[in-house]
Amino acid sequence: MIDAQGPPFTPPSVPPGWDKLRAAPPLALWAAVRPGDQGEEQHHDFRANLVLTCDDATGMTFRDWQVATDAILPRTLADYLLIDLERLEIDGSPGGRRLAHHVDTAGRALTMEQWFTLHDGRGWTLTATVETWSYDGLADACADVARTWRPVSGTSAAEDGDT
Repeated sequence: MIDAQGPPFTPPSVPPGWDKLRAAPPLALWAAVRPGDQGEEQHHDFRANLVLTCDDATGMTFRDWQVATDAILPRTLADYLLIDLERLEIDGSPGGRRLAHHVDTAGRALTMEQWFTLHDGRGWTLTATVETWSYDGLADACADVARTWRPVSGTSAAEDGDT
């Protein structure tokens, strides 16, 4: 993280029906979760979520930052498997998208999709984590949030009106 207060930012939009958390989890700037009762079988009370982080990457190139990320993910996430990795532009800066699978401490199969960019020494990452069985039904909503996310310019306001 940049500091305890975090850098100034405009939060991403919240997918329709999701809840923005009043306080982000440790090391995050912002988070939203899917409501718990979706009329589906509940799997160990896991709630799909979106989390925004911003890391100090001063002195690192985009490539170095992502090589470091690709090295640490398999060491920190159980049964990590990279499924897809692509470069793309996010808000006018070099960026990318990563799709991966891992297992949490409760043994749940999770799919993680990340969108990331580096600008002025700050590494911005928007991470969607869902149970793998529900990924197909949630992927489009998460991708819609990522498409409108503007971490560098801050020009897009959250759809829920909170900034």
